Amino acid sequence: MTRRRALVVGVLSLLVLALHVVLVRAMAHGHVAHVLLGSGNAAPPLGAALLAVSLVVVRLGAVVLAPGLLLASLASLAAHALFGPPRGGGAHRGGAAEDAGSGTSSGAGKSSDDEGSGGVAAADGTGLNIEGRAT
Repeated sequence: MTRRRALVVGVLSLLVLALHVVLVRAMAHGHVAHVLLGSGNAAPPLGAALLAVSLVVVRLGAVVLAPGLLLASLASLAAHALFGPPRGGGAHRGGAAEDAGSGTSSGAGKSSDDEGSGGVAAADGTGLNIEGRAT
């Protein structure tokens, strides 16, 4: 994770926590729980219902997601401060070649293309055999 992305994730998680505090204060100030209970079998007022639903959604993010995101952000920033940026200058873009050799990278290691493995040379009889001698 780049330093910029870690900062954005940290700021977003702090914003969710701050929004949770604001919504709790708004619910208490407006006595929304009493309004919702007082509506009985009738439909509750739209403002109180929307405030209650938004508090539930934001509370889910504040209790479940934000602490983990904040810790991941802090860990990434600490790793960046202690060990420097990731090798290769940051996040992998996918379009550039990883190194000078031909081939593609996979989870199991490096698999060569036809040009890199000598497959073309072996097919036309100009390659090397197992002992390293020309065929």
